[in-house]
Amino acid sequence: MNNSIIAIDLFCGVGGVTRGLLDAGIDVVGGFDIEPAAQKAYEENNKRPNGENAKYFLQSVTELKKKQIFDLVGTKSQRKKEGKKFLLAGCAPCQPFSLKNKNRGKKDDERITLITYFADLIHDTEPDFVFMENVAGLEKFEPDNFKYFTDILKTKGYKWDKKIVNALHYGVPQNRKRFVLLAAKKGEVTIPDGEYDGVSKSYKTVGDVIRNLDPIEAGEVHPTIPNHKTCRLEEINLTRIRATTKDGGSRKEWDMSLWLKCHLDENGNPKEVHTDTYGRMAWDKPAPTLTTKFFSYSTGRYGHPEQDRAISLREGALLQSFPENYIFFENRTEKVARQIGNAVPPKMAEAFGKYFINSI
Repeated sequence: MNNSIIAIDLFCGVGGVTRGLLDAGIDVVGGFDIEPAAQKAYEENNKRPNGENAKYFLQSVTELKKKQIFDLVGTKSQRKKEGKKFLLAGCAPCQPFSLKNKNRGKKDDERITLITYFADLIHDTEPDFVFMENVAGLEKFEPDNFKYFTDILKTKGYKWDKKIVNALHYGVPQNRKRFVLLAAKKGEVTIPDGEYDGVSKSYKTVGDVIRNLDPIEAGEVHPTIPNHKTCRLEEINLTRIRATTKDGGSRKEWDMSLWLKCHLDENGNPKEVHTDTYGRMAWDKPAPTLTTKFFSYSTGRYGHPEQDRAISLREGALLQSFPENYIFFENRTEKVARQIGNAVPPKMAEAFGKYFINSI
């Protein structure tokens, strides 16, 4: 297969990047991560062009060596002979850098240095292309680690572009701002803007992807749709969501007897903080950023537009742009939600994969 790209996905999780790159036409050999519960979902949902499943390697990137990578993708001379380019993708766990993490900045969290291990692998293997994704505040919160990363790119002669992008622009029905860096050994690099601009091509919306799913109640598991499963609601929260206008309503509409004390000031008046919590999504708008807690009605605007419940795991996966037939095998709701919420939206990864494909 001449003029093709072969890839490895670092910190792969359940395979958001892998799925997107495969859909772009890139042969992802496999991914590396340390979560055993993600392996089955990763391997069974990601078939390579040769018919084999991409392989999940249960190994920390901190222990990964050059030889292991070359055993999978071939040495530089082997790839040159076969007409193949090598892409190394890495989306290190973002919790240490997140605005929501109260322990941000503590140096005893080993994940804080994972991007430097990624940089070291770039130094040692010199891939033709690099794809890095992380939280929007990465440069601000980890300037030293990021400088280490870009210094290696400079040393090895890469051209690169970096940008905070919104997944909306790449066909993901969700407002999700992320930091992206693309790099290449040859040629200039410019991060593509995405074909969805909200004007010439409308953004994907909540209704576009979840409107036709069978209705279910809070606490119910659909008998035939995989992962179409919702959390039970306490009676007070059922009362609250029923008091919230369908299709985009918020808790501002409630009778004061339903308000939580933490949402009121000392005089009993509503505070203008966290106003999206307990809200419903709107059919004709993109979803808010999906966190790992999207299954919970109380943690954001994760109420279904018209059914009296939070969105299901399947709906969350669709809003992250996973295919309908992408199945998550973990039984625990919070575990699956974490896998989905932490993933890179496949459609976004696909857009960057296509950019690299078009550059060769």
